[in-house]
Amino acid sequence: EVALPGGKADEDDVDDADTATREAKEEIGLLPSLVDVVAFLEPFLSKHLLRVVPVIGILSDRDAFTPTPNVAEVVDVFDAPLDMFLKDENRRSEKREWMGDEYLVHYFDYETGGKKYLIWGLTAGILIRAASVVYQRPPDFLEQTPKFKVPRVLGKDTIMQ
Repeated sequence: EVALPGGKADEDDVDDADTATREAKEEIGLLPSLVDVVAFLEPFLSKHLLRVVPVIGILSDRDAFTPTPNVAEVVDVFDAPLDMFLKDENRRSEKREWMGDEYLVHYFDYETGGKKYLIWGLTAGILIRAASVVYQRPPDFLEQTPKFKVPRVLGKDTIMQ
């Protein structure tokens, strides 16, 4: 499955930015010094009921980054234009229901370097939200995100937002 770099926070991680940049280094060889963290999106809830905080960063020097996938976790690394996640092209959706709430799962077909990728679910949702923030506009399609309550962690306590 196509996924963004990321994972569970380690005890040594100072904050969500530290976790995100550490995970990106471990998974695709992206040095934290090459990333300028510029924003945090509202948390998402994964299908495994894990709280996911998307961290948005800008690559400060594209030429200095050579992807080196961790073969135990990553098969391939590729770029996709962020604005594609606002367009109603090469996209389909599927209606789902959870605890009485309907929401849409989005699927984007993308081809690059002779390879085809399907970007969907949580990854697609994060990229739709990121594109909406960056381009300051909603997508050209109905987003209909789930109305789940996402736990917010404060210290060792978890509370519902």
